[in-house]
Amino acid sequence: MSIKIVGKTKAVERIETGLYTFDRAFTNQDGDIGMPLGVGLEIYGKTGTGKTTIAFSLAGFIATLLETNIVLADLEGFDPEFMETILESTGFDGTLVYLQEKDDETELDSLVAHMRKKEFGVGILDSIGAISPIAEQEGDLGNRNMGQRAFLMAQFSRKMLKILRDNPHKTLISTNHAYPQIGGRGTVTPGGVVKNFINTVIIQVGRKFLKGKYEEFPDGSYIIEGKVIKNRWGLKNKIFNLFVLGGVGIHPGLTAMYDGKMLKLVTQQKIIKIGDTSFGYLKDLTIKAREGDTAFFDPFFEILKNHDLHTTPEEEVQEEENPEETRDAEE
Repeated sequence: MSIKIVGKTKAVERIETGLYTFDRAFTNQDGDIGMPLGVGLEIYGKTGTGKTTIAFSLAGFIATLLETNIVLADLEGFDPEFMETILESTGFDGTLVYLQEKDDETELDSLVAHMRKKEFGVGILDSIGAISPIAEQEGDLGNRNMGQRAFLMAQFSRKMLKILRDNPHKTLISTNHAYPQIGGRGTVTPGGVVKNFINTVIIQVGRKFLKGKYEEFPDGSYIIEGKVIKNRWGLKNKIFNLFVLGGVGIHPGLTAMYDGKMLKLVTQQKIIKIGDTSFGYLKDLTIKAREGDTAFFDPFFEILKNHDLHTTPEEEVQEEENPEETRDAEE
């Protein structure tokens, strides 16, 4: 059988962040790993699950690897010092433009305009759930503005789709909230359904729940478990883990250690070990991470690399305790 595709096509480009289970959560049928570029990526979850931290960290990783700049449309308010700390931890050394417009419609238009410029390869919208259309801002409390946010997001999404389609290296990262559905089971996310069709990748995140408790630590660190709900260019429902170092952001070395633990390549009773080699208590590892000792974590990356040489994607361990399913609703 011979198949011929007529017309100009573009191969799907991917980027490897070095975060083991995260990169492999985007595996396609051919075994290619890495997050696709030139996509709309939506990250949603409940309040306090680390959505903004993931968005900022991923933006830093992508912008660093592509040597590009970041533009941020922040509709919730953020700590600029924390943002700078997160970006520094990813190795980012560029420009972040913080948009400040009189209304959210203008803010979204400004985000589109910046993403059209060559020097900006990563855009952040934080968050869809915080969008307040002019009709809502200038109207009285109690006025009904059903569908306004969804209509605005639909227009914005279609504009961004054209930019992302024509520029395979550009990526838009959006965060969104999940909240209980009124009169029913499960949860919903605001912003309408059009964005779901246009976003190439949708990720659901939550705090890691293991053996009856959340994976949280005294220094403010915690584990995020994510699930790839939609992956247009690969498999879906893949699970990943991210270790968030309290006050710093996603830490690749600690994430490698935790991924190794989940794959049973690393053991932890009180002391963290690879075989007979001890690395100390978890608090010792977080101290090394805060000191910026990247070489200390090399053995964890190495054992994951060796694991890849002796296994196939189908053999990877998936956790049974996945984040709960979330349904989207048109507002």
